[in-house]
Amino acid sequence: MSVAKQRIVNTKFWDDSYIAGLKPMEKLVFLYLLTNPLTNISGVYELPLKRVAFDTGIAAERIEGVLKKLEKDEKVVLSAGWIGIVNFIKHQTLNPKVKQGIVSELKRAPKAITDRLSIDYQTLCIGFDNLSHSNSNLNTNSNPNPNAFPLRELSTGLPQDIQEKRKFLVSKWQV
Repeated sequence: MSVAKQRIVNTKFWDDSYIAGLKPMEKLVFLYLLTNPLTNISGVYELPLKRVAFDTGIAAERIEGVLKKLEKDEKVVLSAGWIGIVNFIKHQTLNPKVKQGIVSELKRAPKAITDRLSIDYQTLCIGFDNLSHSNSNLNTNSNPNPNAFPLRELSTGLPQDIQEKRKFLVSKWQV
């Protein structure tokens, strides 16, 4: 079953100071990472270097150099043919269905990637977004949230499970 996907690129992309400072090939590769057919709602996906080279027409060695630069600049995380785009989730509209899709995709990704991305997993838990103390701004710091559930423990929508985890977190945060 194929799911239609759209990636809408905000025109502010081109005004971003980081993007403005990139060379043309680096801009193309970064834009490709955001919009290629293999990307998903979490921004963490398997991406063969040969595919990037084929789709962009840029030699694999040059792509590898650009990816290393983006990783050094903390814009992406790379591991064994997988890529994680830093702050990708931050730019998603987080309704319950999107949250469920993000969690499902993150569960499929290698731990070597998800552990290196700063993701506020508790915000992705369906039912937690109405708590007055929850932070809806994802990926805002480099340290994982100590109050967040580990990724593998997140629910993608079972009401009983969500309610139990919500009660646990509320009791944990009460002063």
